[in-house]
Amino acid sequence: MPLAPHRASRRRRSSSPPTVSFATFAATRRTRAARLLAAGLLVAGACTTSSRAGVLRDSESWLAGVGHHLQTIYDQGQPDIFLTGYTWHDPHTYSAAKLATLNSHAWGFGYGKHLVDADGNDEMIYAMMFSDSHRNAEPVVGYAKQWDWHPDHGPLVLGAGYTAGVTSRADIFNNIPFPLVLPLVSVGIGRVRLYGTFIPRVTSKLNNGNVAFFFARIAFR
Repeated sequence: MPLAPHRASRRRRSSSPPTVSFATFAATRRTRAARLLAAGLLVAGACTTSSRAGVLRDSESWLAGVGHHLQTIYDQGQPDIFLTGYTWHDPHTYSAAKLATLNSHAWGFGYGKHLVDADGNDEMIYAMMFSDSHRNAEPVVGYAKQWDWHPDHGPLVLGAGYTAGVTSRADIFNNIPFPLVLPLVSVGIGRVRLYGTFIPRVTSKLNNGNVAFFFARIAFR
């Protein structure tokens, strides 16, 4: 009978929970945290990759749509010739001495096509070459969109919109092509339309910007 309490004591000791040191506990938590961090990084990386892939697909789809639209204008549009002729330089942003050296006669020539959409608005693609403000040859290739109004439903057409394209100049980036986006207004009658655009000044320095450029479009048919 004296052995019974001893066996009960052993059973009570064996059923008690094992003791875990603080170092073991901390190591376990660090391991779990590291695993969670790795899993989070994998998920974030997968989401970022998926997002980039989606943006790339959207960009490719947008570019394909733009290319198709421009091709439609070229295939279905009416042919035009362009005549350039005048550049206005704001006398408030140029000194008298500088104005005396600038070229206002922007003579040039171009070719393009225009198409009137289902809403009666005008779109065109064009390529031109003309004499810039420093009498250097300046090429420009672009697209233009005009929202048209017909006052009193007569033959006179007023348009407002924008043009976007690529040009190059000897005095800017040493003739390296660069993009441009500019406002565009027009007035026309019949097959002839006169356009005007404006290049604003980008700095407060003297002798730059605030230039208006005018050209004409003559439709072949």
